[in-house]
Amino acid sequence: RYTGVAAVAASWTALLTAAALTRFNLLGDRPLSYMGTQPRSAVLFGVGLAVPAVLLIAFHGYVRARYPVGKGFSTVMLAGLAGQMVAAFVPIGGDLTAARIHTTCALGLGASLPLLLWRFAAGQQPGSWRRLAYALFWADTAACVLGLSGALPAPVAEIVPGAIFHVWIFTV
Repeated sequence: RYTGVAAVAASWTALLTAAALTRFNLLGDRPLSYMGTQPRSAVLFGVGLAVPAVLLIAFHGYVRARYPVGKGFSTVMLAGLAGQMVAAFVPIGGDLTAARIHTTCALGLGASLPLLLWRFAAGQQPGSWRRLAYALFWADTAACVLGLSGALPAPVAEIVPGAIFHVWIFTV
């Protein structure tokens, strides 16, 4: 359980520290991955993606042991975390191939969040717990749709679905 909390703490610490080091505009038009291209924050940004991914793999084991979830949940969560690991080590800047790989993996990670929340909710017994799980799924889905619509600044469009996922981590 605490590996999930540690992953959230590591994510936010790295994100906010990297943003402070680079004076990154969290309400601007550049995606968070831009911090991975800056000399002052590149290593921190990569580690800030990789360490939480490893911790969330352990958290996945906790969820599987404690809650009724199916193979779909595991497949989606682990595929998203694989995308996060690739995005950690393949920067968005530089050559076009690396940028495409990074972007594809980052989008895969983003898409995995509502999907894994959906698969988690679907496995729960009917009742208030399942309703809460579905509420988090719908909130994350709405955040992703809003983010993809272009209605939010790029960093906010990335942060909000992740923050809802972090609420789920604290909830379970």
